Amino acid sequence: MQLRPRRAHVTAIALACLFIAWTWLTLNTRTFHALDASVLPPGPTAESAAGQILAAIAVATAPVVVYTLLVVLSLWAWRRRLQRLASAVIAGIVLTWGLTHLVKAAVARPRPPASLPLITAQGWAYPSSHVAAATVAVIMAIAAMVLTRRARGSLIVTVTLLVGAWTVVLANRWLLRAHWPTDLVGGMVLGATVAVACMATAGVTALRFAPPGGATRRGKRPVVVYNPTKVSDMATFRSLVEGECAERGWEAAIWIETDPDDGGASAARRARRRRPDLVLVAGGDGTVRTLCAEMTETGIPVAIVPAGTGNLLARNLSIPLDFAEALTVAFEGSHRPIDIVEVRADDADEDYSLVMAGMGFDARIMNETNADLKKMVGPAAYVMAALQTLNTPPFEVTISLDGGEPITRTPALALVANVGAVPGQITIIPDALPDDGVLDVLVASPANALDWGAITTRILAGSDDHPGIERGQGRHVVIEASEPVAYQIDGDALGECRRFEATVLPAAVVLMVP
Repeated sequence: MQLRPRRAHVTAIALACLFIAWTWLTLNTRTFHALDASVLPPGPTAESAAGQILAAIAVATAPVVVYTLLVVLSLWAWRRRLQRLASAVIAGIVLTWGLTHLVKAAVARPRPPASLPLITAQGWAYPSSHVAAATVAVIMAIAAMVLTRRARGSLIVTVTLLVGAWTVVLANRWLLRAHWPTDLVGGMVLGATVAVACMATAGVTALRFAPPGGATRRGKRPVVVYNPTKVSDMATFRSLVEGECAERGWEAAIWIETDPDDGGASAARRARRRRPDLVLVAGGDGTVRTLCAEMTETGIPVAIVPAGTGNLLARNLSIPLDFAEALTVAFEGSHRPIDIVEVRADDADEDYSLVMAGMGFDARIMNETNADLKKMVGPAAYVMAALQTLNTPPFEVTISLDGGEPITRTPALALVANVGAVPGQITIIPDALPDDGVLDVLVASPANALDWGAITTRILAGSDDHPGIERGQGRHVVIEASEPVAYQIDGDALGECRRFEATVLPAAVVLMVP
């Protein structure tokens, strides 16, 4: 998705200019110096209750405490697939800490004379690190609330509490005489600049507005098919979807949960029977595959909300992995008809592939990947499983492409692909396109682990000359093995088979893409 110019970028630039101007005025004008001196409070004594309370508040609101809370907010956002917000928060922590220390060292402004020996009032005065950190925290927290479409009442209460807490920090630094008043304003402007700039750069759009003519869409209704094991916070996800529907003038969504016993097939059938204007599917590649197979030839657009580990189809179609951005694509994106591959293994019923299906090495990887480890480290779990399965024995196969002359090979991997990239955005089949009306076949026949290393190195280097690799294209392929071989479809290890047959169904399902 291309990042369009937003008001946030202009706001960040304006705030940066304001901070530069305020810094110059603070350091170079007598009026500001006189103002600072005239509004300083007398300051509490160490023996007074007020002094002890104010000192305790200063410690409790220290930047390190605020940054720790921001780290928690970032982890919260990351677990809910709000990856852009999570990145913006971490960037905000780093930049606020770095810039406050850099400006302090450059300006070297002494603090006002204080009546209390405070550990939170050491070093230079301008700008206030406490206020800068608190400002970033408040803006990021409010953005998270707005982004996740919290109810108006809870939003008002939360914003009131956050602004109240920020005011306490500001007043605390002033009453303790830890800063000149202009230091506090400088910290506020610096914190606001960093927060807005980080969100703008990360592409966080906390406030969205319905597109022109949105009211004319009244009566349109989406269906949401979701895998509850993949969506970590249903309340937040539901708020995101319902907020999008309300802003765009759509009816409330119909929610259908997948059944683990059938991989989501019954949920997909229920969604199809509803004849919705849009189907949103939240899950991994397996859930997406099942849903899209049911939507074949219906013309009902499908929007992917990537909630799995690999999310290969979404990655190949440049669909954002961030939930909020994926929902923007769902409602504002383009319709793109893509191919789907019908697969038959031995005498089993037909199955479908949107990404990659194959026999041998890749199926062993999927089978050996630890589910708990995959939840912890994501796609890296596949790499660890691959290292454990490098000794996958080759198997003898006969391959027939579009009814042509059969060929015999002894590969470790025979792959049928609808897209070309694997996790890590590594392209292993450059010619594979999801809407070209053909399927791509890849056969890898490495003699040993060293050959796998050579193949991997050349793929990473972008070379088309891979030792032990053969490719082909067609509309129908039959792979027959001399003995049962493990096979997988779109990352799901489904057992073993001897005959693997795949047929492309061109432009069979419509997806929403950027």
